[in-house]
Amino acid sequence: MRIAPSPTPDESAATAPSDTDVVTDVTDVTDDAAPGTADSTTGRQSEASDDQPFDRALVVVHGMGNAYRSQILLEWAEPLLGRMDWLARDRVIGADERHGVDIRTSDLSGDLPMITATVRYPGPLAQAAGAPADETDDVVQKFAIIEARWSESFVPMNRGEIFQWAVVFMWRTIWRVLDLFLGTMVLVPWYTLVQHWTKAPGVPRTLPRGVDLAIDVVRLAVCTVAFAVTWVFLVLLATVLTPILPLISPLLLIPWFKNVAQGVIDGIIESIGDVAAWKERPVRASAMRLVVRDALARAKELVGDDGDVHLFAHSQGAAVATYALFEELKPSEFNVNRLTTVGAAVVLLGRDRWLGRPDEYRPVKKWIDRNAEPGAGDGVQWTNHWAIWDPFSAGPIADTAPGRRERWRNAYFPGGSGSTSTGPEEHAVHNTSQPFLDHSVYFQNTIQVVEPTARQLLGPDFPPAPAAVALVENRLSVIDKKSLGVNMLAAVVIAAILPGLPGVYAAFATFASWIAGAIGFMIGVFPGGRDVAEAVPAAIDAASFVTDPDGLNPWSWLIASGLVLAVLIWLNQRLSTVTRRSREWDRCPIEPRHWLVLSSIPRAFYVGGAVVCAWFAIYAWARPPLEGLIWSAVALLIVAIFVFVEPLYAPVPIVVAARTDVADVDARAIAAIPAPMKLRDAVRTDAFTKDLAARRKLLRPQGWRAERWARWFHDWPASAEAASPSPTSSPGPSLPE
Repeated sequence: MRIAPSPTPDESAATAPSDTDVVTDVTDVTDDAAPGTADSTTGRQSEASDDQPFDRALVVVHGMGNAYRSQILLEWAEPLLGRMDWLARDRVIGADERHGVDIRTSDLSGDLPMITATVRYPGPLAQAAGAPADETDDVVQKFAIIEARWSESFVPMNRGEIFQWAVVFMWRTIWRVLDLFLGTMVLVPWYTLVQHWTKAPGVPRTLPRGVDLAIDVVRLAVCTVAFAVTWVFLVLLATVLTPILPLISPLLLIPWFKNVAQGVIDGIIESIGDVAAWKERPVRASAMRLVVRDALARAKELVGDDGDVHLFAHSQGAAVATYALFEELKPSEFNVNRLTTVGAAVVLLGRDRWLGRPDEYRPVKKWIDRNAEPGAGDGVQWTNHWAIWDPFSAGPIADTAPGRRERWRNAYFPGGSGSTSTGPEEHAVHNTSQPFLDHSVYFQNTIQVVEPTARQLLGPDFPPAPAAVALVENRLSVIDKKSLGVNMLAAVVIAAILPGLPGVYAAFATFASWIAGAIGFMIGVFPGGRDVAEAVPAAIDAASFVTDPDGLNPWSWLIASGLVLAVLIWLNQRLSTVTRRSREWDRCPIEPRHWLVLSSIPRAFYVGGAVVCAWFAIYAWARPPLEGLIWSAVALLIVAIFVFVEPLYAPVPIVVAARTDVADVDARAIAAIPAPMKLRDAVRTDAFTKDLAARRKLLRPQGWRAERWARWFHDWPASAEAASPSPTSSPGPSLPE
C-alpha cells in the first residue's frame, strides 16, 4: 500500500523516490509547484509511475478444459476490478468522483496476458468522518493481474487411455457427489430438526415449536426422497457408462458413429483429458505446474521485495496451484501471502502418481508445514470457496474424510464438541442452486466470492463492512439463490404438465401456427420465393408436429414442454438478475423486509403455477370424486406453503475459520461459539441501522432502475433534499422502528 502525500512533488523528490514515496506521471507541472496541490486539468491526484513496483499482483489459474488465451483472466479480472471500483467509490466511507479503479494496461494477446490497474480510495481521515477529505489523504495502490494458462503446456493423452482411466475416476467422483448431496439434502434437514427440537425452554425461536417440527419433518421427508431418486439415477448412470466408456474409442473406427458422436466425444476429451494427464502422467503434470511457477516468478518481479502476490485458482487449477506452491516452491520466495481456491478439486484430484508409488497426498499438512518454516513470516493465508451443489469440489478441504465431514458440519452447525480438524478458511456459498451450473459460475457470485476477494486485494487498510451488514447481505443472497432453484423446479413441473392439460395444447398449436404463418409471410414477401398465399400454408404444414391442435403425441408433448421450460427458465433468470442487481449494484439501500416481499412475488407465481397445473392434471387425468379433489387440493397447498417458505427458513452456512494447530484447540471454547445471528436480529443492530441511515442520507441514485427504487422506498428526491446540508433543510428521514 502507498499513501500519496503529494500530487506534484518537486524534481528532487521525483528523481530519487523511496519505498514510501509516490512518483507521479504528471507532465505539465511547474518547478515551483507547492506540495499538496492537485493537477488542475484532471482534478485528481497523479498516479504512481510505471517503473514503481506494484503493491499487489494476482495470479489466476484456470480449471479443467481447453482454456483459450485470456479466458480466465477476463473471467475474474472484470468482476474483481468492477467490485473494487464499486467499493472504492462508496460514499459511506467518504468517497467521491475521484476515487475508483483506473485501467492502466490490458494486454490480452501477449505471451503472458496481464491487466494492470490503479485503485484510489479514501484514507483514514475520510473513513473516520464518512465524508470526502483532501486528496493527500487518499490511498493509491497499483495492481497487476496475470494469467497462468496451462491447458496448452502438454501433449494430451489419446482417447483410449482417457476413457479407460475415466471408468475408475467416474465412480470416485460419483461417490463423492453422493456424499455431498447426502449432507446437503438429508443431514442438514436432520440436524436442523434435532437442533430445533432440543432447543432449551426460554431460548428465542423464529417460529413456534410445533410449526418448526412440521416444517422440519416435511423438509426431511421430501429431501430424503429426492436424495434417494438422485442416488438411484447417478448409480444407474455410472453402471451403464462403465462398459460403454472403454468401447468408445474403438467405436470411432465406424464411420457413421464417428460422424454422429465425434463432436460430443471431443468435448468430453477436452473436459477430462487434462484431469487424466494430471493423475496418470507425472511429466505432463510437471509441465502444468511450471506454468504456475513462471507466472508467480513474473508476479514477484512486478511487486518487488515489498509487494504481495495473491494466487487464485479454480477447479483443477486449484490442484495444480496448491501442489506447485506447497510441494515444489517456497511461497516466501515469491512473496505469496494468500491462496484463494474456488470450486477446488484439490481433494478429488490429489497429486500426480508414478506407478508403484502410493497415491497419498495431504495438502493441509503441507500448507501448515510451509507456514512453519523459518523465514515464512506470517505464512500463506488460504481461503477456500465451495458451492453447496458443486459436484467437483464436493465440500471443504481436509486431509481425511472425517475431517472434511467435520468441517462441513461446522459450516452449518458451529460449536460441536470434538472439532479438531485442520484446514483452510472455508466459505460454503450458493451460486445457482443447480448442480450442473454451480461449478462454473463462481465469478458471478458477487456477495459471497467476488466481494470478499476484492476486499482482500484492497488490503487491510480498506474499511471492512460491519458484521451485521455483511450478515444481512449474505442471508439475502442465499435466499435469492434458493429462490432461483425453487423457481426452476416449479418451472419443470409446469412445463411437464401444462401441454397435456385439455385445451392447452390446442392453444399452444394455434400460437405456433401464428408464428409459422408469420415466417411464411416473410418468406413470401421477399422476391424469388413463393407467393404469400402459398408460403403461409406451406410453413404451417412444415411445422405440423407443433401446429396441429389434434396432434398431441409424446414427441409433440416433449417439444412443447421444452419450449415452455425454456421460456420459464429465461424469465426466472431475468427476474433474478433484476432483483440481484438492485441489491448488489444500484447503491439504493432496501430494507430486508421490503426486498423479501418483492423477491417472493416471482416465487409465489412459479410455485402457485406448479400447484394449479398439478391439481388440474389430477382433475383431468384421474377424475377423482369431489372428496378426492378437495384432499388433493389441501395436500398440494401444504406442499406449496412449505416450498414457498423453504428459502426463508433454511439453514445458511457460515465461514469456518482456518485451523492450523490441533494442539491449541480448546473444546470448551469451541462449544461456547455463539449461534449465527438471525436475520431479524441483525437488522435491529445499531451497526445495520446506522449504515442504512447513512446510505439514505447519501442517496444519489444513478439510472432509471435505481431512481425508481429510491422513489418507492425512500421518498427520493424529497429525502435527499431534506438531508442536504443547507441551513433551512430539515433532518433526514428516520428509520422505521
